[in-house]
Amino acid sequence: MVYVAAAALILAGIGAAHADANWPAPPQFPRAAAFEPRSAPASARQQAAMVRVPGGEYPIGAPEGAARPAHRVQLAPFRIDRTEVTNAQFVEFLGALPSKPSGTAVAGSVSAANFSDANEGRLFVGSGSPYPLIELDDDDARIGVRDGRFVPSAGHDEVPVTEVTWGGAAAYCAWRGARLPTEAEWEAAARGAAGRKYPWGDAPPSAERAVAGRRPGDLPPVGSAPRGATPEGLLDMAGSVAEWTSTLMRPYPYRTDDGREDPGLPGERVTRGGDYVFDFAPEKLTTWFRTGFSRRVNAGHRHIGFRCAANG
Repeated sequence: MVYVAAAALILAGIGAAHADANWPAPPQFPRAAAFEPRSAPASARQQAAMVRVPGGEYPIGAPEGAARPAHRVQLAPFRIDRTEVTNAQFVEFLGALPSKPSGTAVAGSVSAANFSDANEGRLFVGSGSPYPLIELDDDDARIGVRDGRFVPSAGHDEVPVTEVTWGGAAAYCAWRGARLPTEAEWEAAARGAAGRKYPWGDAPPSAERAVAGRRPGDLPPVGSAPRGATPEGLLDMAGSVAEWTSTLMRPYPYRTDDGREDPGLPGERVTRGGDYVFDFAPEKLTTWFRTGFSRRVNAGHRHIGFRCAANG
């Protein structure tokens, strides 16, 4: 029941809209707590496998470069997922939501027609919806419907989920009793207190250390580059998919009191961690890289996924 309470809380909190002429309102999700608990779900195993990051002072920002000036931030201890959230794990979340799909549809062709209530169906699919959780009608989605159930595409169970909107990522983490990491937390986890250049250290990027230089859609399972793990055991912090954070895209220095962590404010949210279609250009895989990605919050993206964090 912790999943129900946490999900209900964030679904209500994210819905506090602020008007802005240039950006869509923050997501409006149902406030009902009609989530179905699962016994021993994959999401519970993911929660149990989180890596703890000690509290303390961490470097953030590029050692050189005015756009990302280096500075230090003080963080409380937190935990973060060892790997990115997979299609199988996100399917669990979709299956626990009140709106149920119908029929059978392969990934990339799920539409509002697959739901008995079209208005509820649009919470999940379709670029024309007010704010989908995930765009399952996109060619790069890897989740479909079989006999009225959400299912990962064959062979993609352990592949990072993509096409999830920022709100969809936040809602999944809340359902699991977690949250999205802040930008500063993400960088602290990837970089460590010593300020590593890459998650694994200072050695240059390679195919053994980062999933990069691939064609769109050619995304392997999580943990496919084990030599790129951080000393603490975090995987795919460079390459693979970029990852949503809770933080609005605002200039450095990073501050928690300037509204950038307000979930009700509209605007782009920071994504971190490289991109599997990027080449092995060192700058794009550094622990401080924060540009070069799409960050539109009310849309899914083929190159953006996420992992969850939690206090303590």
